[in-house]
Amino acid sequence: MLTRNVFQTLLTVCLFAASAGALAAEPAAVKVRLSDGASAGMSLTLVPSTVPAGPVEFTILNESRTMKHEFMILPWSEAGAALPYDQKTQQVNEARLRALQGVEDLNPRETVTARLMLKPGRYIAFCNEPGHFRDAMHATFIVSPTK
Repeated sequence: MLTRNVFQTLLTVCLFAASAGALAAEPAAVKVRLSDGASAGMSLTLVPSTVPAGPVEFTILNESRTMKHEFMILPWSEAGAALPYDQKTQQVNEARLRALQGVEDLNPRETVTARLMLKPGRYIAFCNEPGHFRDAMHATFIVSPTK
């Protein structure tokens, strides 16, 4: 009888630990809105704008009815203006960036989900369609150390 109670207790502890580990592995959820609203101008918003390190699931909505947009993200501790910007193409020069991730060419009204593994640090998220970065389609994103 005692052996059975010990076994049940151990089984309960193991199941609890396994479920706690599964919860820890769940990605942080971030909603991304890409907009070119006529009155408000272009924008890229992330909610929340701070998450713990590890897997992050971005649900990205291109709210535009007419334009393609992109969601690009990379670790970046400097000001956004310091990105290598090519005036001729009116785009950030992606070939000069390391650790760039994201989703290119989202069609108008398209929603996609991207799961990325992010380390602690300060990031910049931006749209790299011609002229969009210059028109304020960028935002800072913080990834904090895990507990």
